[in-house]
Amino acid sequence: MTESHSTVQPYQTALPADFENLRYGVAVRPPHYRWNGEHFTCDRLAHVDTSVLKTLPYDANAVVEGNFVGVVANSIENARDAAKCLILSWQPHDSLSAMPTQQARVNEESQKTPVYKKTSVADVEGGQADRYECDYGWPSRMRWGEAEGWVVAEYQNERLEVWTQTTTPEALRQDLCTLTTLDADHIALYTREGAERNAASGLGRHCGDDAAVDAALMARALGHPVAVWLDARYSVDVKALGQAQRLSLSAAFDEENHIERYRYRQAHASGEVAAVGLFLSSRALAQSISEDTEKPLYSPYTFQNAHLSAHNGRLSGQALNDTLLSIQQTFARESFLDEVAHARGQDPLALRLRYLDDARGRELIESVAKRADWQIDLPSRSATSDVLQGRGLAYAQLPDRQQRLESGVRSAWIADVEVNRITGNVQLTRLVVGQDSGVEVDTARLQHTLQARVLGEARPLLGSEPAFDEWGDGRLEDKQNKPLARRQPSLERQVIASNEAPSALPVTLEDTELSPGVAVIANALFDATGIRFCQPPFTASRVRQALQEHDLEASTGRNSLFLSGKRRSPRRQWFAAAAFMTVAGSAAMAWPWKGAIVPVSRPAATLYSAETIERGRLVAAAGDCAACHTVAGGATNTGGHAFETPFGTLYSTNITPDEATGIGRWSYAAFERAMRHGISRDGRHLYPAFPYTAFAKTSDADLQALYAYLMAQPAVSASAPQNDLSFPFNVRALMAPWNALYHDPKPFQPDPAQSELYNRGAYLAEGLGHCSACHSPRNAMGAEKDGKYYFAGAMVDGWEAPALNTLSRSPIGWSENSLYDYLRHGESALHGVASGPMAPVVAGLSELPEYDVRAIAHYVAQQMEAPSGDGTAQQAEAQRRVAAATVSPNGMEEGERLFDGACAACHLDNGLPSFTRARTSLALNTNLYSERPDNVIQSILGGVHADTVPDVGSMPGFADSFSDTQVATLATYLRARFAPDAPPWQQLEQRVAAIRQPHHNNTHSSL
Repeated sequence: MTESHSTVQPYQTALPADFENLRYGVAVRPPHYRWNGEHFTCDRLAHVDTSVLKTLPYDANAVVEGNFVGVVANSIENARDAAKCLILSWQPHDSLSAMPTQQARVNEESQKTPVYKKTSVADVEGGQADRYECDYGWPSRMRWGEAEGWVVAEYQNERLEVWTQTTTPEALRQDLCTLTTLDADHIALYTREGAERNAASGLGRHCGDDAAVDAALMARALGHPVAVWLDARYSVDVKALGQAQRLSLSAAFDEENHIERYRYRQAHASGEVAAVGLFLSSRALAQSISEDTEKPLYSPYTFQNAHLSAHNGRLSGQALNDTLLSIQQTFARESFLDEVAHARGQDPLALRLRYLDDARGRELIESVAKRADWQIDLPSRSATSDVLQGRGLAYAQLPDRQQRLESGVRSAWIADVEVNRITGNVQLTRLVVGQDSGVEVDTARLQHTLQARVLGEARPLLGSEPAFDEWGDGRLEDKQNKPLARRQPSLERQVIASNEAPSALPVTLEDTELSPGVAVIANALFDATGIRFCQPPFTASRVRQALQEHDLEASTGRNSLFLSGKRRSPRRQWFAAAAFMTVAGSAAMAWPWKGAIVPVSRPAATLYSAETIERGRLVAAAGDCAACHTVAGGATNTGGHAFETPFGTLYSTNITPDEATGIGRWSYAAFERAMRHGISRDGRHLYPAFPYTAFAKTSDADLQALYAYLMAQPAVSASAPQNDLSFPFNVRALMAPWNALYHDPKPFQPDPAQSELYNRGAYLAEGLGHCSACHSPRNAMGAEKDGKYYFAGAMVDGWEAPALNTLSRSPIGWSENSLYDYLRHGESALHGVASGPMAPVVAGLSELPEYDVRAIAHYVAQQMEAPSGDGTAQQAEAQRRVAAATVSPNGMEEGERLFDGACAACHLDNGLPSFTRARTSLALNTNLYSERPDNVIQSILGGVHADTVPDVGSMPGFADSFSDTQVATLATYLRARFAPDAPPWQQLEQRVAAIRQPHHNNTHSSL
């Protein structure tokens, strides 16, 4: 038997308690479903065939209620696999029937994101327009969750208990009451630690509520506790539920530039949307609209002619969340006034004071402004070339419990933020808060709260939206990973106690008015970027996308949907110019002869922020730059690594920032052209041995971060050897027609029909990871084959890169978990260790967040049609093969003697202690089942050096001690003993002679 290998499992978070007869559930959503702002629509479930579940080697059940489908099994992996097997027939909803998935997603996005409605934007900026309008929105779900983890529901004796990470317990409790018809006192909500959840602790709902309703539906139907895994897969609910609230504001101006008419209209009274499971199970109550559809609202400002109203329709029985409503109203009002001030050329603080009659409020704002040293005309505040700085103001005054405005609380906030142009990350660097009633505001704790809930690790408002090029969003934290560098925020009061867990959210600040919290950050973002975000969340991906769109549209003179009337800041003009040059450069690619790009001086070490450089380090690790650009024994990235091709030998180049021999004089435009189009700075065509065909898929943000990282590394002078290519392949100009035929320079586009995890894996595997460069065969012109040949396996530098699709010849089928173990830890218990050509790949992947490696494994598993985990059938088959290999085949005494003398001590379990014993039997080694003997021969000649795998010894090479005949004899014996159902290899001795060469730390890839 092979020695077991302990690995980190994907669902590593402990369950919140011990449950009897616990089952694990997965919810299956309809192909199309969405909330359109008024009602919920979805495809109808026409038929369910559950007979296939009875054929599975484990117990699995389906829960069907209306259009809700859940699958429950004895493990989450089995539940996911069973859900894939379930046969469902859906009848398209009328409004979605003719809409493909991609278009449906686009419609959901357009419904979710409000668009500006402005008249005469140019006149507004010039101070001559008399009217200004804008719509703002609030999402139904702020994000998919705070962190990956279990959500458990137990229903028994007419009582429901749920362990979840909800931030809106009252809204969830109301949903569960509607679902189960239980009274609220029969429903208990707990944290993972077992404490009861009562008070709201967030700025809106997230999908932890949807997972809780899913678990409750399945637990109630089966009579067993059910655990659901909450992760980024629930982001589909975020998209489908779209917008919960729409707020429309307008202002008209008189000849003296004063607001003479002000209108505020709130589309919905509650601003909350029920859980998806409630709608799918047809248990959500119909929307009830009273005859009086207008509800008076409050505003701290006094305008000559003002009208404020809200629609009063909401789900029957649904309680109004006054805290959430005040946050939404303040966000829209303060964003609108801030934007009007900028568009009219006025100080945002002075504009507020002009229309604020309340003396206490005026005094509070002026006091906070003085503490914050508020100035309207601040100089350019760019900390580095890639970091923008901005400042925002927001004010709120709310009535007391008796709806009296005068005796209500007043709150004024000023916040400073830093925005990284490249990554889109936003950092709250300073917060000044004033409040006129209650206890003195603990600004340190308040900022800590906002940093945790708005900008921190959970990042519910800024940064948790998964995106294909987002580094670390939604990831399982790996304690050994280096976090992206961040500036430490400035705290106005005392710092948080050092013994407080940094990942724990502080208790709710019940005496603090939080309404200005979202608005103040939105206004600071606007000041920093010139872009108005009309709806949270302000995720890094949204900020980055808006910045890129703004720069592109500014260079072409078109208006952006993200953009307000603020003039482009001078500190952003260089970025717009860079975007314009990129567009112009792309158009010029059609011309076969390329000109040189003017060299520049090496960028200063302080040009880019630490955060951008750290992101670039991760990009470089994912692209495995050092593996190809470093020769054995040489300095990192100095080039000289040889690549043997059918057309001759190519050598990698120096990519350190040395100005003479490296890329130190390359501008970003030159670097981007090489990565995306395969054209060097001097205009020469590059060969696709440098996989620009894959790197072209990299996002602009990641390319810029990679450039920043490489330019921040030590410069090393090293010239690469000259390439040795046969004619006509040494004529670089011939690459122009090759590129026209085989190269697509467009960046990666996510598939809206796939999960965020799949798209992240696809982005990494197809782009930076360039997996197909080795694992897909090539045609006669050296271009990768696609279609059925994608990941079908290929020969690279004398090694076979095995198939990563359904053609895999592994004796034990791969699973997603075993792929993850192999890529993350360098070893899979049923497949062996990663070394040789895969060793530097695994070494690079060890630098990435765990979520990214999980995503790659998920993507590859989909190409293989592999299950989530290793089932009992795979384990049994592995044991059978290992047992069969204990007997040596007859008639192969010479091969047996060679094996006993050179291999048996490590590859057979003879009961004696050994420090170098291989943990995986050769009976499970993929190479021995291949049609080609190359990897086995390479391993015998060069040895196995699994340096990336802890506690695994090295196997010496036998090139100097075995003749060609002996190597062929040993390979024949290994094939016969450990892969007895595979046909013998032919002409082995000739193949050994062709492969024999010096071997240094080379070995097989067991994949």
